[in-house]
Amino acid sequence: MAGFAGCTSKSRATQTVVNAGPFAVAIPTEWRRTAIIEKVPIQPLYSREAWKAYQENPRCRLKPAYICRPQHWAVRLPAALPKGVRFDQQNVGDDSTAPQILFHKAGEWAVAFTDGVHEEKKAAELLRSMRKEMDQSLTHDDPHLSPGFMDASLTFMCLKRRIDFTGGHGVRLVAQWIIEPELMRLGELHYLFLGMSDDNSCQIIATFPLGLPGLPTHDDKGHLGRSTENYADLSKSFDRYEADAKQWLEDHAQEINPSIQTLDAMMQSLVASHWA
Repeated sequence: MAGFAGCTSKSRATQTVVNAGPFAVAIPTEWRRTAIIEKVPIQPLYSREAWKAYQENPRCRLKPAYICRPQHWAVRLPAALPKGVRFDQQNVGDDSTAPQILFHKAGEWAVAFTDGVHEEKKAAELLRSMRKEMDQSLTHDDPHLSPGFMDASLTFMCLKRRIDFTGGHGVRLVAQWIIEPELMRLGELHYLFLGMSDDNSCQIIATFPLGLPGLPTHDDKGHLGRSTENYADLSKSFDRYEADAKQWLEDHAQEINPSIQTLDAMMQSLVASHWA
């Protein structure tokens, strides 16, 4: 596969290619046994009836959820979870950090937040905007970069890199969704890859939660000298904490589990030329 370009012979020897419809990816062989591959239909925000009610009365507007997305092929990899992080298969579609690679029918993002029929924004215009924002994210932080809806902002964005795969390219970074000042945490800090096929027919979101010695759990109240017990101080100095946390993460990048190199090799191995 041309998508293996850039991988070492050692990484090739420990990978297994899996197919999801017209798409393919090489995953670590030890993750294959528990891998879940499925095609998921579009999950629009509104039913036909709810959309009609909203047109008649704007107060009937519904709030999106992360699960509202186009039809897609999913490659879910629970074996990639670091120790201490759970995998909820029943609600994986609504999990913004689940260990999975999602291949979306890109044009349907234009209708994912309506009734699945009416365009919120012209598909061609939306795809151009998504590609532009994806490419600009290498040099600019966009707290709402992912097309999937989150009532939160991406924070601690670092370790950015462009990754090319067979049929397109994308951007990888490490980040965490937060609503208000919060510590970097196990189970929330994650590897995020956003990609698009060259013909704009396929859009990819890959997420993998990351483990790292010293990364606070949900029970921990402190990190790098800051504490949630003194929330006023954390809020006041959050910009400084964010900078320190990003530097700490970059300094310990080689200790991250699963390794950034392993996840990058998977993204490089993607074959996603066209939604068919």
